[in-house]
Amino acid sequence: MPAGPVRVALVTDPAGQGTAMQVQDGVRKAAAALQSAGYAVDELEPPSILAAARTGLDMLNTPEIRAAWQLISSAAPAETRRFVSAFYQAIGDLDPVTAMQSFVTRQALLRDWGEFQQQHPLIVAPVYTDVPFKVGTDLDDGRVAETIRGMRMAIAVNTLGLPAVAVPAGIADGLPQAVQIIGPRYREDLCLDAAAAVEDAIEAITPIDPR
Repeated sequence: MPAGPVRVALVTDPAGQGTAMQVQDGVRKAAAALQSAGYAVDELEPPSILAAARTGLDMLNTPEIRAAWQLISSAAPAETRRFVSAFYQAIGDLDPVTAMQSFVTRQALLRDWGEFQQQHPLIVAPVYTDVPFKVGTDLDDGRVAETIRGMRMAIAVNTLGLPAVAVPAGIADGLPQAVQIIGPRYREDLCLDAAAAVEDAIEAITPIDPR
């Protein structure tokens, strides 16, 4: 365990790309709950969030993955074909050199995040940076690209293979709030301990009537 209070990096607007105030409010609620539980919270973010997210997209843009999709696309539902088509349109044309380089870039980013998490083992950030969109609009023009942008922190974390827990943070403007608590590699225990602290401090957003 780290000496003294576990330090938490609070990220309200990943890479300064814009985050809804309702979402930022939820992140701050979770941070306040952790601070009350004895964690030390600082507002700063890990390095190269956008680069990490972009690297994850590049890793999905290899010739092999695109070829595999071409093989299975005829059997996929129409909505899935529309999503994948919009996804690849959003992330750009196939570039085999960039795709291969992305696996090297990932290792450099892992090193940088590892150094950051030596001082701040936990990171609290949005899962998605906008409020939920209306049901049935996920394939509207431009929506897939917007979803990728809004999921940039989650994509970065998944690219790096870091453990994370998504936990409710409350309700605002009639909508639920949630955050992700991200830990260093192989420290799922830190994530789960912090998630429990947030859950203990914030009332259940969907209470169950036992009757």
